[in-house]
Amino acid sequence: LKQICFKQPSALATRSAVVGKRGTMAAEQKDVEMKAEEEKVDEKIEETTEATAEEKAVEKAKEEEEEEETKEDATVASKPKAPEKPKEKEEDAPDETRPKVSTGSVGFNTEDSTLNVLPCHGGKLLMTLSQGGFHYLLASTRASVGLTSGRYMFEVKVIESHVRQETPAQNTRISTPKHLVRLGLSRAGSSIFLADGEENVSIDSEGFYQEGKNKKKVSQKWGASVSVAFLINLDSGSPNANTISLFREGVRICEPQPIPENLLGKPLYPTITYKNVTLQVNTGPVPQAPLSFKCNMLSEAAEADVEIAPAPKTCDGKYEVVMPVGLPEQGFFDWVDAFVEANPHFVELSDRKILEWAAKSGFWKKKAPGLFLD
Repeated sequence: LKQICFKQPSALATRSAVVGKRGTMAAEQKDVEMKAEEEKVDEKIEETTEATAEEKAVEKAKEEEEEEETKEDATVASKPKAPEKPKEKEEDAPDETRPKVSTGSVGFNTEDSTLNVLPCHGGKLLMTLSQGGFHYLLASTRASVGLTSGRYMFEVKVIESHVRQETPAQNTRISTPKHLVRLGLSRAGSSIFLADGEENVSIDSEGFYQEGKNKKKVSQKWGASVSVAFLINLDSGSPNANTISLFREGVRICEPQPIPENLLGKPLYPTITYKNVTLQVNTGPVPQAPLSFKCNMLSEAAEADVEIAPAPKTCDGKYEVVMPVGLPEQGFFDWVDAFVEANPHFVELSDRKILEWAAKSGFWKKKAPGLFLD
C-alpha cells in the first residue's frame, strides 16, 4: 500500500506536468497563429498601401501629361503660323494670233560671243574651250533677238561639267566657282559678260541675283542634268511685269526679281555666261519641262515683241582682219580705241584685252611696277 501511495502522487504529478505542457504548447500555438494573422494583416496593409501609391503615381503622371499637353497647346496657339507659299500669279498665255518671228531667226549669236564659245548642232549645244588656260575664263553669248514686251522663256541644261586636275603651283586665286552658269538680260553693245557693269541683270547657278554691284541670294542652287527655265516678263498687264524668274524641272525656285529701271525701254537680249560646262539650249517651240502655266518660248515670239539683231558687216561675204602696227608710248592704243569705237563690229585681240577678260572672269589683278600696255 505504501508503495502504491508513493506511486500515486508521482503519477498525479506526471499527469499535471503533461497537462501543463499541453497548455503551454496550446498557448504557443495560439501565439504562432496570432502572429501569422498579424503578418497577414500587415501584408494586406502593405499591399493596400502599395496599390494606393501606384494609383496616386498613375494619377499624378496623368495630371502631368495633361498639364504638358495644355502647355503644348498653348505654345502652338501662341506660335505664329508658318507663312504660306505665295500662289503663282503667272497665268496661261493666250493663243498668239500676231505674226511670229521667222523660223531659224532666234538663237544665240556667234558674232556676239566670246572667242571660247563653241556652238554645236545648230546652236543647240554650247561648248567652251578648255585647253591652254581657257578653263579659267568665262564664256558668254548673247541672243540674236532682243525683247521689248511680252512674256517669254528659254531653257538650259548642264549636260557635262569639265574637271581638270591642278597642281598647287597652278592653283590660282579666282573669285568665281569652277563651274558656273549665269542667265540674264543685257543691252546690245554692252559688256558681253553678265554681272559686269550696269547694263545687265542676271541670276546664276549659285542662286545669286545681280544687277550692277547689287548682289543677293534669291534662289536655290542648281547643277547638272536638270532643265532650268529662265522666264522674262515684260508684259505690262501682268502682276509680275518687268521681272525675271527661274524654274527647275517646271517648278519655281526663284520668286520674280525686278529688272532695273535703267534697262527698261530698250530691247533686252537674253544672255548666257558660263564656265567649264557644256549647255543644252532650248529656245522652243516646245519646253522640255512644262511650267504650271502656259508660256510661249523665245522662238515663238511675236514680231511686235522683239528686235532682231542686225547681221554682222562683211566685205563680199567675207570677214575682215585689221593688224595695226605702232610703237610703244606713241599713242598706239589710243588709235585702236578710236578705231573700235568707230567700227564696233570689230573685236580687239591684244594682251590688254586678255588681261581684262581674265579680270572679268574672277582673277585677282596683280599690280606689277613698270608694266605698261601702250
